[in-house]
Amino acid sequence: MFYHLVSSAIRRRKLRIALAVLAVVMGASIASTLLTVSFDINDKMGKELKSYGANILLQPSSEGAFINESELYKIKTIFWRHNIIGYSPYLSDTVKIKDTEIVLSGAYFDEEIRIPGINTTFIGNRKAQEKEETIRTGIKTIAPWWKVDGEWLAQKEALVGEALVGVNAAEKLGLKQGDLFMAESGNNNETFKVSGILSTGGDEDEQVTVSLKDAQMLFGKQGMADRVVVSALTKPEPAQEIDPSRLPPEQYEIWYCTPYISSIMFQIEEVIDANARPIRQVADNEGKLLKKFEWLMFLITGIAMTTASLGVAAAMNTSIFERKKEIGLMKAIGADGNQIAGLFFAEAAVTGIIGGAIGILIGVALARMVGMWVFGAIINPSLFPVLISGLLSLAVALFGSMLPVKKAVEIEPSVILRGD
Repeated sequence: MFYHLVSSAIRRRKLRIALAVLAVVMGASIASTLLTVSFDINDKMGKELKSYGANILLQPSSEGAFINESELYKIKTIFWRHNIIGYSPYLSDTVKIKDTEIVLSGAYFDEEIRIPGINTTFIGNRKAQEKEETIRTGIKTIAPWWKVDGEWLAQKEALVGEALVGVNAAEKLGLKQGDLFMAESGNNNETFKVSGILSTGGDEDEQVTVSLKDAQMLFGKQGMADRVVVSALTKPEPAQEIDPSRLPPEQYEIWYCTPYISSIMFQIEEVIDANARPIRQVADNEGKLLKKFEWLMFLITGIAMTTASLGVAAAMNTSIFERKKEIGLMKAIGADGNQIAGLFFAEAAVTGIIGGAIGILIGVALARMVGMWVFGAIINPSLFPVLISGLLSLAVALFGSMLPVKKAVEIEPSVILRGD
């Protein structure tokens, strides 16, 4: 009987139900679009933000020491190795060029790194094969925003080393692309050719940058680096500072297996004899930007669902006004308030389910379009935002019906049936 009453009411008031469904569809489609984008785009935005600088700095564990270049491949062997976008070691010191003291830094530009035994296959309990992985990393990976007027350093052996001269250093030294110059460090000296003029907006504009091997040769510090910058894809951390040594085992495991910048630094320190610290300006701003983006998505979603709720309320209120005599008759023959409320909430639930299903399908399609047009990336819908959108649609339909249903429950059959 209850099912018959609900289905009959829906069939007789198709226009009212259609308007309520349309309101839910609009809210659900916006919610589904924004939630799908928000849940999937953070990683893509994080990767994009890495193009604006590294967020982890490795320094020697003691004063006067150096980091061993041969150990750096281990950065790509940690638990979160796939979140390491790239890295570059540096070796810097003051040199004399044309009787002018200036800082010369060596770094990776587009270095091929071999990582032994990271992919291991097993037959039963026996190790069958270790597959060596090869990656390319360096400045071109972690700082693609560097602007070079000329050419990047060539990855080949040459009689004369090549150098990128910062735009301010070039003006100070009177150098231009193609010029040769000699850099002196103590009793050592090396001749370099200006490959290009470098502009970064940072300290590099005042320096000369060469390959790490050339810098090590000039300074007589083969295989050494005085710092390493790492670009890692991270997740914003909780507001309070986490001390892993004080965490209970369960929380420690969760922290270790979450790509916080602190957990990634901890894992790097486990494999390399160095102290890791965040480059706060980059790491903090990245986390704040992603958080603001998430809050913006949730705010717009909330506004959309509130609007949908008002649409449902308006449609349901009109429907109840038109059915006052029907409600009065049902009460007169014995229906109580709970039964009346159940009838209208059932109609609202049907409205929410139908509108939510249609809205989610539209939202998933819109999310892919937004991803391509706005972010230039393919958005892959996941089950979680779809479920949230569905639950929100149902909640909006029920919430929007609360005041109209309250009015329906309060209707006095004697007044309505007398025609007052």
